[in-house]
Order: sequence, then C-alpha cells, then structure tokens
Amino acid sequence: MSEIFGQPFVLENRPGGGGVLGLDTAVHSPNDGYTLLEAGGTQFSVIPLMQKLSYDPVRDLAPISIIGENGMALAVNVDLPIHSVQEFIDYAKANPGKLNYGTGGAGTSSHLVPAAFAARTGIDMVAVPYQSTPASILAVVSGSIQVFFGNISDIVETAGAGRVRLLALSNATRIAQFPDVPTIAETVQGFVMTGWNGYFAPAGTPAPVIERLSEAIAEICREPAIVEKLHKLSIEPVGNTPAEVAEVIRRELPIYAAAAEAAGLRAK
Repeated sequence: MSEIFGQPFVLENRPGGGGVLGLDTAVHSPNDGYTLLEAGGTQFSVIPLMQKLSYDPVRDLAPISIIGENGMALAVNVDLPIHSVQEFIDYAKANPGKLNYGTGGAGTSSHLVPAAFAARTGIDMVAVPYQSTPASILAVVSGSIQVFFGNISDIVETAGAGRVRLLALSNATRIAQFPDVPTIAETVQGFVMTGWNGYFAPAGTPAPVIERLSEAIAEICREPAIVEKLHKLSIEPVGNTPAEVAEVIRRELPIYAAAAEAAGLRAK
C-alpha cells in the first residue's frame, strides 16, 4: 500500500474485547480515508450477538475489500482410531462427551465452527478454553485434548510434520495446498464455514476514496509474491469489491447466528 500510494501506512494494534476496541476506534475516527480498519467476519456476525456495542458494524463501517479467506481444519491426535470425518462422527457418537477441542475464547471461530458441526451431526464434544492457539495445538499433540478445529493456517506445519492427523477442511472445495484432504461437506452435505479478513473505513468515507483503496488491495492480492505467501498459509487471496464484501457479510449473518446459538452464546 505504501508503494502504491507513495506514503506510509502505520499499523496500530488495538486488541481487546474480540476486536471491539479496534472497531470502536475506527468507527469514531474521521471519515476522510486516513483511518482504515482490518477486521474479520466474526466482528460483524458474532460479536454483536454477544455484547452490547456502542456502534453497529454493518451500519457504521464502509467495506473496502477482503484480503483473504481461509477454511477451518478438523484434526485429531494421532493415537485416536479416526481417519475420516465419518469415523470421527461415529467415534463421537459412541463416546459422547469424551472428545475435547481447544478454543481461543467464546465467539472465536475455533469455538463456533466446532459447535455448529456438533449440532449439525448430533454429537457431543466439550470445549476447552486456551489462552493461545499454539497452546491448544500442543495439547492435541500431547493428547491432553483430542481435537483441533480451527484455522488451517494455524495447523499447517504441525499436520505436515505428522504430529496431528488432518481429517478434513471446512472450505467449499478442496484446496491446492491439500488436494488429498477432503472437505467436510463431502461427508456432511452443505457444511461450509470459512473465515476472512478485510479492510473497512468509517461510514461516510467518500466513495472515490473507497474505490481507489479497493482497487489497490485487489492489485496487491494478485501479486505473485503475495499469492505465494498466502497460499503457504492456506489462505486464498480475494481482493473483491465493496459491494461483494457487503454481500459476504449479509450471507454469513444467519449462518453465524445459528452457530452462536449452538455454542450457547446469547444475544444481549
């Protein structure tokens, strides 16, 4: 972005509240195009169900472009007699409440996607919170818990080293990085849940500014070096239009509302 626009882009981390602090800062910033927000899908579909917010992310933020999309990986401890999604479902039904999966906290993808999967397949799994994703992965490797169900990019190296068994991905189709790994939807018809990150600006930012930023991000997402770097993390570059981002958010709202209900999260 700095190269394209000829000026510095300063990155400022505002962690806390599942992204709420960062979004609140962006929403209340001047809508002049000089303050942007990088956020994920759950900030629009899930966090508003869990917390009373001072803003409406759909109303108060203008979409620019999604950078990349990634699916969720279902992986298990290598000592389990499970080698497919169907075997996973059968094992879970035969051993209700004995499969534990790690989560990064209430409302995260590692909490919602497994909950939605369990509700869809009629199995009983137990969520175990961890302070970090690496800690939960180490727990699966050691056998302290049995299941990892989270971002593909987080498990790539561990699965590649054979320290966990990768069963399936939650993408709509198989991905180039793992052509032999099936999708969950090949067994559980229609089960597709992915995560994404994209750029937004405060509502009211001039349309020409939004369009120019969107074009720049799309250009970057097509650069071979960027594509290669994202593919190594099992992230598919997107670089779409503001209207397409808005449609993604609209389509996901009911999906994640159902997932939040399955996870026992109540709207406030």
